[in-house]
Amino acid sequence: MDQATKEQVKVMFASLEQEVTAHLFVKDHECLYCGDTAELINQIAELSNKVKVEKHNDTIGEGVAGELGIKHHPTIVLHGKDKYKVRFLGIPAGHEFGALIAGIVAVSTGAVPLEPDVIADIKDIDKPLHIQVFTTPQCPYCPNMVRLAHYAAILNPLIEADMVEALEFQDLATKYQVFGVPKTIINETVHLEGAVSPEAFVEKLFEAAEQ
Repeated sequence: MDQATKEQVKVMFASLEQEVTAHLFVKDHECLYCGDTAELINQIAELSNKVKVEKHNDTIGEGVAGELGIKHHPTIVLHGKDKYKVRFLGIPAGHEFGALIAGIVAVSTGAVPLEPDVIADIKDIDKPLHIQVFTTPQCPYCPNMVRLAHYAAILNPLIEADMVEALEFQDLATKYQVFGVPKTIINETVHLEGAVSPEAFVEKLFEAAEQ
């Protein structure tokens, strides 16, 4: 992270309210990007005394990993004003760096930059939803979809939202037939290709909730 980027992040972090804990799940020496992911989140935490990192080496299904439903390494889970289900599977590098910073700010404040009617609709969802947004670091359109998914998880405790780095988790990308990014999967059944408006995104959330 260069100095200019650090200064930009510090400006954004001036709006942090509640302390943010980035739960980092890694397996040392067993995971290609675990070291890089740890280095990235630790560098970010150094830019604000309201951001801290808790590193976990738990086996899948055990300890804190079991409590938070962690199934892959590396994963970052952001807790702030509440224990949100806001997750990054894989390193949030490239364009996804911006989504990570936005996520930290949003979980700290509990507020999201969406229109009031969109916020109300997301809060009205009464069925559990699991959103997976497949991305690559080079994709300029992916962060908008990641932010939408994470904002939904912040607004509604029934929603869990994952950024999934498709190049790191090729088994998942193959399972969900990810041939282009962003691709969003909701509850295994509803697929959404490309970047869409918040209103179109909410329509897909309700489509999944009704199935």
